[in-house]
Amino acid sequence: MTKERPHLGWVRFTIVLAGILTFLAILSTWVDRQVFDTQEWGDTSLKLLQNPEIQQQVATYAVDELYANVDVQGELEKGLDDINSSLGDTLAGPLAGAARQGADTLALRALENDQVQSAWKSANIAAHQTLIDVIEDKGQFTSTSGGKVELKLKPLIIEIADQVGLGDQARDRIPDSVGNIEIVESSELEQIQTIAKLIRGLALVSALLALAMIALAVFLSPGYRWLTLLWLAAALVLSAVLVLVLRSVAGNVLVPELADPDIQPAAHAAWDIATELLKSVAWDVIWFAAALLVVSWVIAPTKASGKVREFLAVPFGQYPAVSFGLLGLVAFVFLIMGAGDGREFLIRLAVILMAGAGFWFFRRQIMLEYPDADYAGLREFGDRTRKRVGEVWADRPKNISMPKIGGKGKGKEGGEAAVAPKPEPETAVLPAEPPSSGGSRLDQLEQLGRLKEAGVLDEEEFAAEKKRILGGG
Repeated sequence: MTKERPHLGWVRFTIVLAGILTFLAILSTWVDRQVFDTQEWGDTSLKLLQNPEIQQQVATYAVDELYANVDVQGELEKGLDDINSSLGDTLAGPLAGAARQGADTLALRALENDQVQSAWKSANIAAHQTLIDVIEDKGQFTSTSGGKVELKLKPLIIEIADQVGLGDQARDRIPDSVGNIEIVESSELEQIQTIAKLIRGLALVSALLALAMIALAVFLSPGYRWLTLLWLAAALVLSAVLVLVLRSVAGNVLVPELADPDIQPAAHAAWDIATELLKSVAWDVIWFAAALLVVSWVIAPTKASGKVREFLAVPFGQYPAVSFGLLGLVAFVFLIMGAGDGREFLIRLAVILMAGAGFWFFRRQIMLEYPDADYAGLREFGDRTRKRVGEVWADRPKNISMPKIGGKGKGKEGGEAAVAPKPEPETAVLPAEPPSSGGSRLDQLEQLGRLKEAGVLDEEEFAAEKKRILGGG
């Protein structure tokens, strides 16, 4: 076993370690991009506001804050007093209650407005930028803002107030402290900074180490690399599936614990949206594992895999510049797709370097295995396939009469008249022995010629009967 599979213990260890590091890389990458990428934060916040459940909760919160700081009944009394003082005292209260119900509907409608959504996104981006400044210890945030990170929703409340006709009163009477949602307290800043630094480092290091373990496992398994790639693919898929299961379980456990029952639907929606990126990263890993499975099959010691390698030996052997040029173009496109993120760029670069080394050694191996490979085998396969298809077509059933549905004539019983099938043409068959009349061979040959001219006999049948007649005399 040691000779057949050298370093088997180390290979298994690196495969397990690659799976663990992949699990950590998926989680830390999600946290890193969700926390430190301002654009990602803003886009996620906009998706949150576009969810109906979350819209309902935000609208209720904004209207509650609006009515808590603006005396709607008093404003109505002032307006009605200009018409009739007694009427103002009587109708102001009921009108204020009706306006409150209408404000909820108008607020929901307002949250679908681009201007209101822009105010929401801007507030989230501003809060996120403040959070980044705190984490990276920039400026004098702690001393000027009391060491808190807050989401300021006053602009959103003002926008909704404009939609319900109370914009001027809201601007004059709502203080700056209204609508501020605390994200991080001053007592938590130091811990947040420490955890954030660890996560930022872990996201890149764990991903690069996972790739390094994959490369090491393949390097340590000469003679059974196809099997190692199969195990690696299984380990990566297992890691990604565990992340997806953890996402689902955590949502079902954390949301009921942290959210009140009346807002749990919105909280569940927020969790699903906030972890959509986590799901996407996990699926990226699954697709990468699928690519490893394909490579494992190509290099496996099977007959079908050998045919594929023989086919690939032609372009890699006869046209190496073109083959590697096309692969380089694909690698370049793959690399520039991650150019906007330094961490992702480094990971993509590492993947390209590993793939390039793998293709180089793969080419060398297939050149040793098939030094004189050409497309003759492929042409032979095509010829055999065409011949087989021709044989199947020639052996297809002929003269199949399909049953006809319905008919124009009526039978004696009043039903549809059955259509009688056409009689089969009679086929003349020569007797196995000469006729009893004792005719000469010449007569038999003349009769045979007439049957051939009439198309009853083909060339082979004619020759066989002629030979029989001549041999019998």
